[in-house]
Amino acid sequence: MPLSLEEATKRCESYSHNIQDSILIMESFMGSHHSFSFDLPQVITNLESVDTHAEEKNVTAYIKVLEEYQRMLVMERKRRSIKEVIEGKVESADFKTNLKKKRRSQRLGIIFKPNVLPAMAAASQIPPQMSAQAPTSSQMPPQMPAQAPTSSQMPPPNAPQMSAQEIPSPNDKDELMLEL
Repeated sequence: MPLSLEEATKRCESYSHNIQDSILIMESFMGSHHSFSFDLPQVITNLESVDTHAEEKNVTAYIKVLEEYQRMLVMERKRRSIKEVIEGKVESADFKTNLKKKRRSQRLGIIFKPNVLPAMAAASQIPPQMSAQAPTSSQMPPQMPAQAPTSSQMPPPNAPQMSAQEIPSPNDKDELMLEL
């Protein structure tokens, strides 16, 4: 079963806490010393004069420090590998989200194509020379051919004929209807 992002994050946090614990353990074993060294020729020549109990205690502490350091290195290796898994999962999720957004915008762009250019021009997303150009014949809506008026558009035969000045405008039509 693949590792989920949530489980990977928990593991990474656990490794980080374990590393912090190892650092505290190492500090407690080291005491006030920040480092230690082992000089083999000096140890061999001074072996007769060394306090064996104190030196054995120091060596045991150094061994525990080194063992803890070894555990810390193993945990750091695991933490780095799980961190790569997390970053991969986050990148994958971001990629999927961006792909969904791109496909959605392409779908909406196809559906609402006539409205896209004016909206983009208003949002300053297209160059000004494109938005300022007059529409070409391919961009213009097709015009309906002139047709003879239908019977519903013709005045009744007994209605008085009006001259061009007497033809009411659409606003006058509302006023005429109110007068009747």
